[in-house]
Order: sequence, then structure tokens, then C-alpha cells
Amino acid sequence: MKNRISRIVSVLLASLCVSASPLPVSAAGGSRPVYAEDVENGTYEIEAETLNSSMFRIVACTLTVTDEGMTARVTLSGKGFGRLFAGRGEEAENGAYSEFGEDGEGRHTFEIPVSALDTPVPVAGWSIKRERWYDYDVVFRSDALPEGTVTKKGPGAAGILAGAGVTLAAAGVLAFALIRRKKRRG
Repeated sequence: MKNRISRIVSVLLASLCVSASPLPVSAAGGSRPVYAEDVENGTYEIEAETLNSSMFRIVACTLTVTDEGMTARVTLSGKGFGRLFAGRGEEAENGAYSEFGEDGEGRHTFEIPVSALDTPVPVAGWSIKRERWYDYDVVFRSDALPEGTVTKKGPGAAGILAGAGVTLAAAGVLAFALIRRKKRRG
């Protein structure tokens, strides 16, 4: 019985360690989503990575953070897309999509809202040639933000300690229940 309780407590503690550890989203992304309220207001040059296509390539990205949220001005490598939508293609016709502008080199630029940094954000692009929406996942990276710009990241010590307390309490309740069960049978 002691071995069984020890194994259960070990599993619970291991799950606590895993849940408290940052989990990378991608090779390029940070460890946890970063939201607008976690970033100082301002305009920043950041990198954006498309996870599921080499045809939809972002070559420049300017992030603007305000009290209302975050927006990105993205520049694509070519001129094949005429509209961009923060979401999936099937939602795009009913939503507010961005029409293209052009940069100094004639590449298409778009302004779209960003829900979070360091986590995949769904983006749909309207192909001018094929006349249809294509879905992509883009990670807007926070690692290029200036030092001190991100005010909060991850659960912090208080969140980790709260998670540890909950896990230890659950382990104690489980151990008590198993011991009591054994005494009833025994």
C-alpha cells in the first residue's frame, strides 16, 4: 500500500513540475502567450513566423501595442495575397479583413489584430490568382522586444506556488482516502 501511495504522490508531483515549466510553442516562439496587457504600449519591430507554409512568408512585422490591444503591420514576401484576415477563411467574409497596401518595394502590407505573442494565431490570406482563402498559423515573436518591455510572462512565483499547494492538497486527500479504504477492508 505504501508503494502505491508513493507512486501516486510521485505522479502528482511530476505533473506539478511539468505544468509549472514553460512549454515552447515552436522553435521560434517563447514559452507562454504574451498578451497586450503584458507589454508596454509602443511600436516595435518583431519577427513573425508562418508555421504551416513557405508560400505565405512574412518578411517584416511592426507591432503596435495600446491599451486597446495589439495590431501588426505585416509585409509579405510577394504580391499574391490581396486581403488578410485574423482568423480562418470561412469566417473572413463575415469579418473585417484588411485590404493590402504597398511598401516602397511594391510588396503587399496588411494591418491585422494580434490576440497574443508567442502562440499560433490563425490568419487567412485571400489569393488574388486563385480567388479563395487559405488558412495559416503565424507566431508573432516577443523575443525581439526590448528588455523590460514585457511586464509579465508566465504564471510567476505566486502561480507556481498556488499550483504546488493544490497538487499537494490533492495528493494528501488521495493518500488519506486510500489509507481509509485499506482500513475498512482490512
